[in-house]
Amino acid sequence: MSACTANGGLQPAHAASSVEVVAAKARTWAVQLERKERFMARSDYAFVFHAFALLFYVRTWMWHTSPAAAVLPGAQGFGWFFRYLTFCSFTLQMVQLFICCLAHVSKSEKRKKRLSVTADQLSCALFGIANTVTALFFAIEKSTKGLVEGGHLERPAWLHLAVHVANSAVAWLDLLIVEERSFHGSSRHLALLMAVAYCTWLLVVRAFFGKFPYPILNKLPFPLGFLGFALLGLAVVLATFQLGKSVKRLTSRAIDRLLLDGGDDGSDGSGGGGAAPARRSNGRQGSSAAATAKNKEQ
Repeated sequence: MSACTANGGLQPAHAASSVEVVAAKARTWAVQLERKERFMARSDYAFVFHAFALLFYVRTWMWHTSPAAAVLPGAQGFGWFFRYLTFCSFTLQMVQLFICCLAHVSKSEKRKKRLSVTADQLSCALFGIANTVTALFFAIEKSTKGLVEGGHLERPAWLHLAVHVANSAVAWLDLLIVEERSFHGSSRHLALLMAVAYCTWLLVVRAFFGKFPYPILNKLPFPLGFLGFALLGLAVVLATFQLGKSVKRLTSRAIDRLLLDGGDDGSDGSGGGGAAPARRSNGRQGSSAAATAKNKEQ
């Protein structure tokens, strides 16, 4: 049977199908536009967060060069404060935040993309490292009172919060606020590489400084005690990385679901929702019609 009527017009069934396809495409474009607008707003929030976090990190890092910090054991001897995983991780997070800010303000799309990829890989890798620092500090220091060298010395209360609590808080907020956190396998490998590199650095410190910077390591039998502690650290890094990956996947799905529901609901702000199910049903029918049309084209 011909698809056209005698006067050259489309049959009513085909005309209705065409209208459904156009309507489905219009709804899809509307949802995509809304997603883009929300993403732009989310990107703005991320920039403000990264900028303030960077200022906080720079201020905390610079405090370690002040006379008040000179009395701490970390300021004396080989390696300076870099003997500690806490300070190494904190410094890398500061670099990561700086790269994030550069990506936000970059005018070149090519440079922005390259910086964003670097920031994503660093952020995901350091998520595991930062959370390991916090986990090991509270788990071991509170149970043995011997994790930190010179732990009996008076330290500013804000310093402890900055390097052992805020570091993980920043990592978690970055995960939740920034959309482009992929947690790819390359980031996991980078996190493990950082952990192995620090374990190697600890051996260098022991050779030049005469002891480990952590009293608990000096009490453990060497080398088996050191190897056991290193494996524990690697396991915590891997576990926290996988935790972050799982949480990111769940939150991304929840946000996508909210965006799609918001696009289908078409709420007018009046507080009523009686027509929402019908609109969602129409959206599904329109999507099926669009898929059918696409298959016919292929």
